[in-house]
Amino acid sequence: MPAPSAPEGASDPLTVYLVTAEPGEAVWERFGHNGIWIHDARTGQDIFWEWGLFSFSQTGFIPRLVRGTMLYSMGGRELSRALEVYRRQGRNVWAQELALTPEQAAALDRFVRNNARPENRQYVYNYYLDNCSTRVRDALDSVLGGRLRQTFEGQPTGRTWRWHTRRLLSPAPAADLGIQIALGTPVDQEIDAWQEMFLPLRLRAHLASATVDGAGGPLVVRERLLVEGTMEAPSQEPANRFPFAVVTGVALGLLTGFLGRWAVRSSLGRRALGVWIVVWGGVLGLVGLMLAASWVGTDHDFWRWNENLLYANPLLLAAPFLAIPLIRGLDPSPRLRELLRWVRWVALGAVVLKLVPGIFVQENWEIVAALVPTHMMLARTFPLSDDPSV
Repeated sequence: MPAPSAPEGASDPLTVYLVTAEPGEAVWERFGHNGIWIHDARTGQDIFWEWGLFSFSQTGFIPRLVRGTMLYSMGGRELSRALEVYRRQGRNVWAQELALTPEQAAALDRFVRNNARPENRQYVYNYYLDNCSTRVRDALDSVLGGRLRQTFEGQPTGRTWRWHTRRLLSPAPAADLGIQIALGTPVDQEIDAWQEMFLPLRLRAHLASATVDGAGGPLVVRERLLVEGTMEAPSQEPANRFPFAVVTGVALGLLTGFLGRWAVRSSLGRRALGVWIVVWGGVLGLVGLMLAASWVGTDHDFWRWNENLLYANPLLLAAPFLAIPLIRGLDPSPRLRELLRWVRWVALGAVVLKLVPGIFVQENWEIVAALVPTHMMLARTFPLSDDPSV
């Protein structure tokens, strides 16, 4: 299908549209995508300018991902090519014609063409503050003389970055779990409408209510559906996984208690308990080490002040080594006993502080419910045969 264009006979040479693609199947597509379509009536060109472009094969992608300094880029392509990709992915695509003056449209066209030059096209990506949608927002705000920021900055939404992230990752529980473990307290602050535009669909919604001048003229002249997709509409609420987290936590706690009782009766039980401690301590200790390391030497600002460090405790990295006597069928070392008790008290202390209003505000009750029961039971599995204390 040929790319849609501005109506014939349009008096202005350039017509500008905000193009918004709804979420796709891949994890990095769950937040949607957008860009600026500029139709040139003089040449008949329809160019779709977009930011947020990346390649897994780029040099240093993994180290940059770890450090939080990922290089993304922008570029332009024929609108018809972009729409064909979205059509194959089954994603709805919308276009909003914007009421820009000829001077504003020309300024935007100059900006995107200059931004697409090889020396300008790359930028350091930030998933909330500098992504595909915020780049589009800022480009439009610039040619509008700052009107968008003036209108939407400080306008309350009652939502947080975490709330939106969880909502859009509802169909991907594994990705949701990983991201919720990694994200710290900074994502739990309420965001305003300006910040909420980090999401393409929220930028589209806010522009629909924006005006272009003091007389209140609408910024969006008209909206139309360019591609009718087959994907389900994104969830309007985050998935409630707390009951599942409680069941998981109780099940793991009961398993730990069973292994502890078995360890009292046999050397085979000690070996089984030792293996479980190796797995539990190794996984959580490694996660905790990664969370702690994000504070130093990375630009993952939204990972910091992470209460999950108190449950995925980096000290647990020592547990697999201290569990070697158990794996051999022997009684545990006193150091392992003390370590697991300290981990328990740190976790319980964190839970108590979470119950005090205004101290720990991170939305991580699912993590707490899934991990604390096992910490409790591991600390109670000892003594085995020679220590009557708990």
